[in-house]
Amino acid sequence: MVHILIENNRIHSWSTHSQEKMIGYVKGYAFYQKELLQGELLFQTVQKAWNEMYLEQLLFDLNGQFCIILQQEKQTILITDKIRSYPLFYLVTGDDYIVTDTGDTAYTSLSDREWDKTAVLSYLSAGYMNAGYTLFSNCKITPASTYIVIDKEIAIKYYYTPISLKQLTQPDIIFKRSKQALESAFCRMLESIGNATIILPLSGGYDSRLLACLCKQFNVPNVICYTYGIKGSPEINVSQMVAQQLGYPWYYVEYTKEKWERLLKSNIFEEYMRYAGNLNTIPHLQDFLAIQELKEKQIIPEKAVVIPGHTGDVIGGSHLPQHIQRKTIVSNLYDKYFTLNILKSREKKDLINNFQLYIEKTYPVGNEQDYYQAFHLWGIQSRQTNFIINSVRLYEFQGLDWRVPLWDDAFEQVWDAIPYKLRVGSTLYNKFLFDTYFMPFGVSFHKKKENNIPSPFIQFIRNIISNEDRYYIKRLLSQVHLYSFPKDINALDIVGELLMKEKNLQKLPCIRTTKPNSMCMKALYYLSLYPESFPQ
Repeated sequence: MVHILIENNRIHSWSTHSQEKMIGYVKGYAFYQKELLQGELLFQTVQKAWNEMYLEQLLFDLNGQFCIILQQEKQTILITDKIRSYPLFYLVTGDDYIVTDTGDTAYTSLSDREWDKTAVLSYLSAGYMNAGYTLFSNCKITPASTYIVIDKEIAIKYYYTPISLKQLTQPDIIFKRSKQALESAFCRMLESIGNATIILPLSGGYDSRLLACLCKQFNVPNVICYTYGIKGSPEINVSQMVAQQLGYPWYYVEYTKEKWERLLKSNIFEEYMRYAGNLNTIPHLQDFLAIQELKEKQIIPEKAVVIPGHTGDVIGGSHLPQHIQRKTIVSNLYDKYFTLNILKSREKKDLINNFQLYIEKTYPVGNEQDYYQAFHLWGIQSRQTNFIINSVRLYEFQGLDWRVPLWDDAFEQVWDAIPYKLRVGSTLYNKFLFDTYFMPFGVSFHKKKENNIPSPFIQFIRNIISNEDRYYIKRLLSQVHLYSFPKDINALDIVGELLMKEKNLQKLPCIRTTKPNSMCMKALYYLSLYPESFPQ
């Protein structure tokens, strides 16, 4: 028997429907053949596709943010969208299955709370883990772009992979199709939110600036821009100039040690960390203070939707490696993403060996194209889904709706058709942004670090010295005043110090070095919320 325990109704409530001996639970919305589907209509569309055996094609075509559970006498089907907007957990207890939508309910439902050691090591060193896994061996979480059939056994089926057989190489064609796809995506988003006020986290970067330009192009009347950080942050001036040029109200929230200290000592801190952690990721904290303060000052109205710029730069190629031949896919991924707590030699070896097995099974690499594809897919299915997209839990927790228009299917599919080598460093993507939007709207302010492609010398150093060793070299140089670690413009270094002090966090036996930053400290703090003995 499958027990459905859904209880997370923050912002997006579950609706329940039934038809032809099938019960459906629906959250969110999707566009299908230019029609907006929600609630009963979305259930009926998916139920018909299941009965008539074209569910995979339908899910491929659905474009939106949704989560659906279908339950009939002998089968339960768990459906997630292409970014896993709303995660589901599933676990076995005796002869029964439990499906739930919160990590805490999943945890309390576990009869055997055994840590998944590989997942824990990944969590400590990267901040998240491979798609589908949680910190506990007997509890799994739905990956993006899947439907899971629970019968006598569990079958996980992927209905979408961001790979295109088409090849776009001409910049003028790429820019034309990108513009069409992006503006169609933005119009779909506007239709889905009605007359709600748009809240735009406007940094000094390009993705949020792109959204601001789109708001202006489509004459969106109710837009509020905000930024945050310590005084003197370079993000502040750029953000303010963009908002002023486009004619939108702009607010700055200063971050201080006192504000972070109040939050960490409050009751809502643990409540939020439990809510957002999902048993598989470090909760996003960065704009918590900003949203909280703007709401307290009633700057953000009740009916509002936050649209962060996740994650146009990734689609554009910012995370792709410049050189691939000198490193294996596993060593390249590990060196780029597993940069938090430094593990002891034995634990690091165990993690890398298990990671190697996972990559070989999930993303087999036979040539250069496979290499780039594996790097990109793991980044999307594990990092983006678990960590970046999951950051929207912060908005839900504070009572705000959200959308991620840059992750629209049509826009992503244009860039998936562009060869990986043309996307490395985001040079082409950035040119599209400047030529099509930033220059016409008068906001063509460049970031200091414009090109993501490192110099040959820097790339050589990265190839021969691991990320971990580079950290130790920097730490040694800082002790003799030959190097200074960059100042955190969001004062999150203070969060790390406060967590270590206030929560009395202890370094775990598997860790060689805990870096004094907020990500490492949040990882230790989140694990401390679950009192089981850590695997030795």
